[in-house]
Amino acid sequence: MNISFDCFNNSDALNIGLKIIQKVEREGLKPVRIRIVLNGDIVFQYLMPGKSGVEWLDKKQKTVEKFKMSSYEVYLKHIEVEDDSYALCGGGYPLLINNEICGCIIVSGLRHDEDHQLIVDVLEEYKDESNRK
Repeated sequence: MNISFDCFNNSDALNIGLKIIQKVEREGLKPVRIRIVLNGDIVFQYLMPGKSGVEWLDKKQKTVEKFKMSSYEVYLKHIEVEDDSYALCGGGYPLLINNEICGCIIVSGLRHDEDHQLIVDVLEEYKDESNRK
């Protein structure tokens, strides 16, 4: 199941990025890299202390943009790609507005299934909070 928003802007991206950081710190997880892309622009990117490089962020972003699904779903469907510029693992998630892909959210630094679940958990929490307003 994909999580879709009725509207989403740069402020939402900032809030979600900060929520990911807070959850990682609160739960004592390993540091991660985070990127949020909206309408082709990187509107949020943060590499937690101890993290460097963006190669995996780039690969996961490219995977979501090409296949129009989460990179974890690409992994589960055993889609084969002969180009190593894609990431066949979790951690890239489509950003949906009115069920249309308008960007993606990427996390890298945990086990790939944990990267995926971190995004899903924060998006569900954020959407629930937004619906209560």
